[in-house]
Order: sequence, then C-alpha cells, then structure tokens
Amino acid sequence: MSAVAEAVRIIGLRKTYRRMVPWSQQPVHAVAGLDLSIPRGEIFGLLGPNGAGKTTTIKMLAGLITPDSGEITFPAWGRRPPLGAVLEGSRNLYWRLSPWENIRYFGEVKGVPWRQLRRQADELMELFGIADKRHRPAQTLSRGQQQKLAVVLAFLGDPDLLLLDEPTLGLDVASSLTIQRLLMKLCRERGLTIVVTTHQMDVAEAICRRVGIMREGTVAACAPVDELLDLFRRQDYIVRLPAGQWPALQGELDGFSHEVMPEERPGQVAVRFKLGSAQGVYPLVGVLSRHNVELHDFHQEQPTLEDVFLSITGTAPRGEGR
Repeated sequence: MSAVAEAVRIIGLRKTYRRMVPWSQQPVHAVAGLDLSIPRGEIFGLLGPNGAGKTTTIKMLAGLITPDSGEITFPAWGRRPPLGAVLEGSRNLYWRLSPWENIRYFGEVKGVPWRQLRRQADELMELFGIADKRHRPAQTLSRGQQQKLAVVLAFLGDPDLLLLDEPTLGLDVASSLTIQRLLMKLCRERGLTIVVTTHQMDVAEAICRRVGIMREGTVAACAPVDELLDLFRRQDYIVRLPAGQWPALQGELDGFSHEVMPEERPGQVAVRFKLGSAQGVYPLVGVLSRHNVELHDFHQEQPTLEDVFLSITGTAPRGEGR
C-alpha cells in the first residue's frame, strides 16, 4: 500500500442500531470495529453476506450516517473529496422528471456551473447510451436505463470518489456488462477511486483490483483479487476421457482421492482428482500414459472469487446487505 496513495482510511469504525419494536431490545451491531484502507485510483470491492455492514459503511463514507465511534479520513485529499453515490434501490433519481431534468436538478444542487453541466450532460448521456431518452420521464425507462441515469447523476461535477451500492443489481446481462466496462474506462482514464458493494462475485472479480470481504461488521480479508485467488488455489485437476477407458483405470487410480462428476457429453466421463501437492500430478499422468488414455480435457481447477467468499464467510453472497 505504501507505493499507492491512500484514498480512504477507516480505523475502529462502529455503528449500532436500536430495534424500534417493543418485543426486542437487542441492538444490531451493523459495523463493529472496522479497519480498512482503500487505495486511490482503483475500483475497490466491498463484499459480504446479507447484514455484513456494507451499505452502512458506504453511507458513513458518504457522510449520510454518523458513526458511533471510529475515524474516517481521506489522506489523498486531506478532507472528504467531491464524491458521487448510487445507493441500492430507487432513491437516486426523480421518476417523474426526465433524464435531462434530473441532471439539471442534481447538477444545480451540487453547484456545477451551467456550461459545465450542459457539456457533462451531453457527454455522459451519450457515453451511457441514454441520449435519445433525455426528454422521457424516468419512470418510462427500463430498469437498466434508470440505473445508467443514476450513475450519470453520480458523475456530475467530476467527483474524485464514487460510491456504488449494488450498481448492477437486477440488470440484464447486457446492461450489467455496459456499466462494468464504463466504470473500468472512467477509472482508467480519469483516475477515479470507486468503491463498489455487490453480491455478484463475477462482477467483483471482473472489475475490482482489490476487495475487502466483510463478516459481522468487520473485515475478514482484504487483498488484491489475484492474491486471494492464489491463496485459495487447490491442487484439484479435472480429467475428461472416453467412458469406455474408465473401468480399466479405476483399480490403479484408487490411490488418488477422486470423484466422478456429472457429465452431459455422451461417451465421456469427467473425474476430479484432489491431489495433495503439485508433485502429485506426475504419478497421475504416469497412470494415464501407461493406459494410452485419449484425453479430452486435463486442467487444474481454478478457484473463483465466489469460492474465496464462501471459504471466508461460510455463507452464500445472496440478498440485500445492511
């Protein structure tokens, strides 16, 4: 981290909510002593299961919620920088207003000069593919177009820090990929720092250089994505071969930990071998070679960010976070 400017530093952050129901006095510790460092100029993923504290953390970063204790500083700027935010849900724009009216309203609220606002409006609506919808009420736009408009509004005024809470939730594949590509492009070309919360591990793996995985209000792991994947890499190999050759191999392969996998390809069998070390692959290859096995596939199984997430949290990344 020393070679990269630090955009956000969080130390000992805490936020507790009191239940507003008479039958329960138990407090909810949404964020419980969170320590986190976010580099400048990167897309940082804040991940965690439902109730891990992601959304509360994002709102405290934005200044919308006051922490009970702890400290949030912005070392790269010395103070909270100009920022934009997209909160999960539909509270980011006015549905009865058109995209242009939304842009004009939020631009004036942010104090964006008129000439700059007009220039940005044209540029961003064109970039996000909603320029031809500029005068239609936002409520008549598709879910993907509304989400694109919300991101456009967050970009007004050229913020240095962008906070996105579930920016691709509920979008179709094409709209999700469009927003992912635009975020990476804007981060690369403008040097923005972007903090993204998401339950979609494929999205985080595609766009984030570094992630922090939250569990019960604290960070259980924080590292570059490739380092986390390397850390959880296993010596598991997938072998796909003709089904007719498999019976003759089973006796010799009993000494290897393995499982036959479901295989939809007719005439083939797929087997996962769980080897204790990288060197274990050589005896396996030796057996296959002696039997002149016609291999259709032989590869090391690569972990995904979802595998890492499940290993750290023990829960699936589904639902809406707190």
